[in-house]
Amino acid sequence: MKRLKLCGLLIMLFLAGCQSATQETIHPVDSSIEVKKSDGTKSELISHANIVVPKVSLTFNGLADNDTMKSLLTKLDESNMKATFFLEGMRVAQEPELVKDILKRGHEVQNGTLTFPDVTSLDYDQTYEEIMLTNQIFKEHLGYTPKFVRSRSGDVTDNMRLAAKALDMKAVIGLSINPLDRKMQSAQELINYISKYIDRGSIIHLNTYINPAIIDAIPLLAQLAKEREYTITTLSDLLDKRYLTKSVEEISGYDAVSPNVNYEQAKPNLYYRKETTKKEIAITFDDWAHEKRVKEVLDVLRQYNIKSTFFLIGSGVEKNPQLAKMIVEEGHEVASHSYYHLDVTKMTPEELQDDLVKAHQALTYALQEPPLLYFRPAQGIMDERTAKIITAAGIKTIAMYDIASFDWNLDYSAQDIYERVISRVGPGKVIVMHILDGTNTVEALPLIIEKLLEDGYSFSKMSTWIEEDSNRDVNEQ
Repeated sequence: MKRLKLCGLLIMLFLAGCQSATQETIHPVDSSIEVKKSDGTKSELISHANIVVPKVSLTFNGLADNDTMKSLLTKLDESNMKATFFLEGMRVAQEPELVKDILKRGHEVQNGTLTFPDVTSLDYDQTYEEIMLTNQIFKEHLGYTPKFVRSRSGDVTDNMRLAAKALDMKAVIGLSINPLDRKMQSAQELINYISKYIDRGSIIHLNTYINPAIIDAIPLLAQLAKEREYTITTLSDLLDKRYLTKSVEEISGYDAVSPNVNYEQAKPNLYYRKETTKKEIAITFDDWAHEKRVKEVLDVLRQYNIKSTFFLIGSGVEKNPQLAKMIVEEGHEVASHSYYHLDVTKMTPEELQDDLVKAHQALTYALQEPPLLYFRPAQGIMDERTAKIITAAGIKTIAMYDIASFDWNLDYSAQDIYERVISRVGPGKVIVMHILDGTNTVEALPLIIEKLLEDGYSFSKMSTWIEEDSNRDVNEQ
């Protein structure tokens, strides 16, 4: 064990806080406190919350001067917005009454280390001291021990995670949106940056003491949140809504897709359409996009009470798993569109099956349950050999389509997409559209749906047809 080097500094901070900000009695920290050695386990690292509800956390680092803080807190009050402040222990000891005012207004205050050092330059003992001493200041002045810690820059080190775990803290906090306000951008420039990257579960990082434009940015952020239908909230409230509870290996069926070099005798099931005379049709979606586009597509489908099949790219889902979960919670179904979105006919068997496994596990983790064991290849390209390789890996159905909307083409207007689809419709056909940023899909989709409804069509998910046809085939045998 190593005796703390900073105990004397901590006592001085307590006394300074007492003299400058409050008349309360301060009890010096026990100078015999020692660094607790790590057992090698790390605390959780959180940079984004996987949630389905439309919430975003606003966080601030540091405690600015009194006038700046009062202005900032007033703007937050006016915008009915709650935030989390990561404060250095030294400033908490110096300004406990200001910090208590932050808490009284409904905000959250967490551990910002003792002196805002460059954490990348600290060893384990130094890191432990920074975090532990700050925890003690919080306990003495505010009556509680923080559960989260973040560095000034948002950098996260192994030593931070080891020390936080040794101190029984919940997590080290990173960030998903950092506008780098130290570049002294305007309020509008800060919001433009946030607008580009924000999605549900985002953790926004701003500083209180560098760029005064953050104060004017608050009402602009409130307007952005209103437009996107987000609630801006504290970090704890955001994390309370997380849904991911199991690692992928803990989920039954995570290994349903696995490498299998013995593919020559595999019997693929390629499904293009349903053989029927009934006026029923399936609208399906491929690819991946930012939350705004995903939500727009879901909003249109909800408006017409249509359920669909989504073929998602695994590498995209890994970045925003909550969006895949949101699709399923809306009543739709999810299947694989590969991990890397490559031409599967040009991949080796090993490359292709590895891609299928990665995509399946990314979707399984996101959904917290396995997706459908369907696969749709990039660009609809398929040959017999490739189909066997895919089937041997555990894919039950290669789900194709026979109406390509071409909505991925940025040169296609909504009317172009509409005319291409409607000119090809028929009973049992499968339409492929795309969730891609920048296209006219969302504008074309209502036009297509309304025309199909007018012509007497109903809508189906692909699994319904595939299961019906499979049961029919069994009964005919």
